[in-house]
Amino acid sequence: MTMEEALQKIRTWASHGTMRQFYTEISAKLADTEYQVELDGDTVRCFRVRKEGGFLGIGARKIKDVLLELTRTEDTVKVDEEHMDPAFVEMLGGLLRQH
Repeated sequence: MTMEEALQKIRTWASHGTMRQFYTEISAKLADTEYQVELDGDTVRCFRVRKEGGFLGIGARKIKDVLLELTRTEDTVKVDEEHMDPAFVEMLGGLLRQH
């Protein structure tokens, strides 16, 4: 599956139902991975958390690297091109299968 095909599949899944439903669906699929998902109104963000700085783990800061950001406006799903990791998009697209 190419990145464009995966992105189209993600948009299609996000456009069915509400963003809360899409958030719940992908949260379950990403539950046992290094990725996390958050819902903020009609925006869903997928990200990876990494620690930076500190000494022996003490005082390290958590940095969220946004890998995908989708916002629903009326009947369209907009993908923030600035916050889109092609490898993550392909991986997520592969996880979205019909029931």
